[in-house]
Amino acid sequence: MEYSVLTIGIPDELFSNLKKLIVQYRLRFIMSPTVHAAGQMLSHQPFHLLMVNLEYLRSIQQTDWLIGIRRISFVPVIIISDTPEKDMKGMIELGADMCVSGKWPYSMIADLAYAQLRRYTEYNHYRDPGGAEISPFQVGDIFIDPARRIVMVQGRSVDLRPREFSLLLYFMQNPKIVLTAEQICEHAWEMEGSYNRGVSGPIALLRKGIEPDISNPCYIETIPRIGYRFTAYRDETCDDCSSSVGLL
Repeated sequence: MEYSVLTIGIPDELFSNLKKLIVQYRLRFIMSPTVHAAGQMLSHQPFHLLMVNLEYLRSIQQTDWLIGIRRISFVPVIIISDTPEKDMKGMIELGADMCVSGKWPYSMIADLAYAQLRRYTEYNHYRDPGGAEISPFQVGDIFIDPARRIVMVQGRSVDLRPREFSLLLYFMQNPKIVLTAEQICEHAWEMEGSYNRGVSGPIALLRKGIEPDISNPCYIETIPRIGYRFTAYRDETCDDCSSSVGLL
């Protein structure tokens, strides 16, 4: 799997060294010429790490640019600063995950970038630790038996096609976690492609199977411009839904 790193205003020498030093993943580095172009790219394609030079943001009077980015993306953000001790608190409050010095050894910056990539792509969601997918389990109103391909919603049997079954299983392994279309494609179906177009259809079919009212979905919540979140009970997202009853 190839992961994408977007950089803005990063010095050429640092950019070149990061490409050489982060060897744990197959990475595609993209250098954005402007914050506007970066915002457009983040809105229309998946990225796994964003690295921004704070001095560049200051030079164009855009130090609060991250606020807007956090409305459209959860991508990890590393800020490169000449004075990280002074800038750390403010940058984190604006949405950055880390503020580091561009004067640090390139190997140290590369290690921190790798840690953020690993957290975002591997550790931020549940993915079959210890073969847990084999055993039946229940989350809130919904019971699933992966081995026998059984799904029950409040005691009612539901038939799902393989694609929607895998989607529900992934959601149930990650309750209340916002999952992007990219994560769903990569981890529920182990595929790459046009993420948004590839996810919306199966989401609609899954809702048709498990939701009591597909016009007012209760179990699968759409998070605009970000992704989807699975909730365990009907009344967590639907004020007008009745209380959950008849759990298995």
